[in-house]
Formats: sequence, structure tokens, C-alpha cells
Amino acid sequence: MLNLVTGATGLLGSHVLVELTSRNQRVRAAYRNKEKITFVKALFDYYFGALATDKWQNVDWVQADLLDIDDLKSLIEGSTHVYHCAALVSFFKADFESCIQQNRYVTAQLVDLSILNGVQHFCHVSSTAAIGAKGLAINENAKWLEGGQHSGYGISKRMAEKEVWRGIEEGLRAVIVNPCVILGPAAPLSPSLQMLDTAKNGLLFYTPGANAVVDARDVAWAMAELVAKNIYNERFLVVGPNQTFKALFSAFANRLNKKAPRIAAPKFLAFALAAAHELWCHISKKRSGLSIETVRSAFEVHQYDCNKIQKQLSFKHTPLATIIENMITGQDFIEKNTKI
Repeated sequence: MLNLVTGATGLLGSHVLVELTSRNQRVRAAYRNKEKITFVKALFDYYFGALATDKWQNVDWVQADLLDIDDLKSLIEGSTHVYHCAALVSFFKADFESCIQQNRYVTAQLVDLSILNGVQHFCHVSSTAAIGAKGLAINENAKWLEGGQHSGYGISKRMAEKEVWRGIEEGLRAVIVNPCVILGPAAPLSPSLQMLDTAKNGLLFYTPGANAVVDARDVAWAMAELVAKNIYNERFLVVGPNQTFKALFSAFANRLNKKAPRIAAPKFLAFALAAAHELWCHISKKRSGLSIETVRSAFEVHQYDCNKIQKQLSFKHTPLATIIENMITGQDFIEKNTKI
């Protein structure tokens, strides 16, 4: 068995490496930025302690540009199982075409090459954004709201899912996971750490929206279990606790000894600031902070039903306080044990 993990230096990809190597499985890890491997090694030290070096030996690192078909062919060749974690996560409108290119078309090529090379199982990481529904008790059967206000990222992930379903129709054994907002320690400056960075700076305002978060370890475990049990031709929501954004940032504040947010943000002001910031980001070519789509999401209420994966795998999500504790403790460990 040889597992290919794309996006192996990212938040979820690195946790998939931890999960698979904890099962003593061999992994081919695709990376783009070599410097980030140092942080993944620190993550192994954090989770495995004295066993980290032995587990690290199960990882073969391969530099690859997923937009290069020859690199993709080299990655797939000899791989028996594929965990496709790589994606461009951006909620800036200027990045829409890049999201389509990196999320849909890369997935399509990986699907084609997996079929051609006889890959035994393909695990695709999608997103709750690809479900495209709003409101309460959203599950795997929820209908995409045609004409709704969907993020460009959500559209690109929905299109990527369609490529996987097309592959399934052509004989590929594949399973799709739809995680919500994933939290956990990662390489510094990773987009996934923006929530923690915001909490560290302290928040005065809160928005009335609600969503779910999930521990990166939970998602990685669910992915490995679905493949181990040879479950395919299905998709599963992998989500943790549902809560309001006020409760979420209050939990961060409590752990960080900061003041909890206490003033409701005016919607018109939030959108005005986001529009101005997104314009500045477009001009400066930088992508961080508020966007119109993230503000819109912050005022929406989403609640997810994870009964399907709970029944299939006896899945139990990590409590919010434990998620936050692991994220902060792990991040402190990584930053103290790396010099880059």
C-alpha cells in the first residue's frame, strides 16, 4: 500500500500524514514549499513525542506543481490510495478563476489519472461550502440553492465534487468528505490560522451568525477510517460542534485570557469595511483579512447534521474547548521548535 496525500504541508494534509503514519502506513507526500516541511516535522514531534522519528520515516516527500500534468503523473504512478487534500481556499472574488483552476481542474486530472493507474481508493476533501444549502439541520441530501449567494470557493468545490462523481460513474472507488471550518495547529501564516490570530488580537465586535467547526484530527481519522473500511460512492459531512460566532470567539478569548466580544457588529458597516478591504487587497495583490463573502457568511446561520458519519463510523467529534486547547498548544509548540 502506498498512500498519496496532496496538500501535505497544509493544515488537513499534515494531519492526514499524522493519522496514516500512526497506522504504520507508507505515505507519498506532495509539497510545493519545502520550508513548510519543517513545520510538519514539528507537528510530528508534538503528536508523537519520542516516536516521531520512526513515524517520520514512513513519509516520502515529493515536490510537485499540481497544475503540471507531468508532476501529477509522477505522483499517481505506484500510488494505491489517494487522499486529495490540496485546494485553494480563498473568499476573495479576484481569486475565483484560480479557485476553479486549482480546485476543479486539478481534481479532474487526478481523477482521470487515478482511473488510468488503477488506484484502489480515492478520498476527496470537499467542504460544507459545496453543499450549498443554508439554515438548520443541513445534511448530505441538502439541495444546492440555484441562484443563491454562493462563494466562489464553494462553487469551485462543488464543481470539483462533480468531477469525483463523474469518476465514480467511470469506475473509480471514491468517497467524499465535507468538513466545516477546520481548526488545528499548522505552519505559521497559514490561512487556517486567521481565526486564531484574530482571537489573539482581541475582538470587541461579534456577528450574529453561526457555523460548525471541527478538529483537524477528527477529519483525518474519518478519512482514514472510510478508506480502511472500503466505503465508497458516498459523501459524508464531517463536522464538530455547532455554535454561534460569538460563542466561538468567546471560547478563544477565555483560553487566551482576552476579553470576549460584546458588541454586535452593524451589518452595513461590516460590509462597507469588507468592500474597502477587498479593493485594497485586489490592488496590493495581498489576500488576508475580511472579504465580502466572509462577512456575508458571518451573518448567516448554518447548522449541520452529522448523523450519517456517526452511524457509519461511530464518529464522535472533539468538544470545542479541547479543539481550541489543542490548536493553541500545538501552535505554540510548532513556533517554539522551528527557526524559520
